Amino acid sequence: MSITIRPSTLQDAPAIRRLYQRVSAESGGLARRPEEITEDYVQHFLARSVSQGIGLVAEQAGELVAEIHAYQAGLQIFAHVLGDLTVAIAPAAQGQGLGRRLFTELLTQAQARFPQVSRVELLVRESNTRAIALYEKLGFRQEGRFEGRVAGAHGLEADIPMAWHAPQLSVGD
Repeated sequence: MSITIRPSTLQDAPAIRRLYQRVSAESGGLARRPEEITEDYVQHFLARSVSQGIGLVAEQAGELVAEIHAYQAGLQIFAHVLGDLTVAIAPAAQGQGLGRRLFTELLTQAQARFPQVSRVELLVRESNTRAIALYEKLGFRQEGRFEGRVAGAHGLEADIPMAWHAPQLSVGD
């Protein structure tokens, strides 16, 4: 069955909340636990994504199976940055290249809609090696470690800050 990617809307909030609750129930799926995926949390990032960034959802057979978003902080000194990036993919839809498709579309839209944006940031826990490998293939670079930042099932682990930098035009281009 084909998967369609489209911009998220405020009306997607209930379906996004259900998706996030399913994904957060998986170990390491999201930083929040299912009970922490509140209506206010979803409304906040969805409104910010719609007004100051990019939000995308993926649908399969009429069901929302993935969401990705990133947005600007709203401060002039960070006008070149899209951050607070989060991606959630339903467990049944993982392993099909959907993450790569979502990130590729997000980065394409970032360059087209926000020409001033030259940096897209995310955090990933060190145990999520599959995600780190994907992000690196997409051009994200590791930029350090926040040791002991994430309390997981196996104790404290590092959060890895990563960033994608827009290609710079050289003189004469």
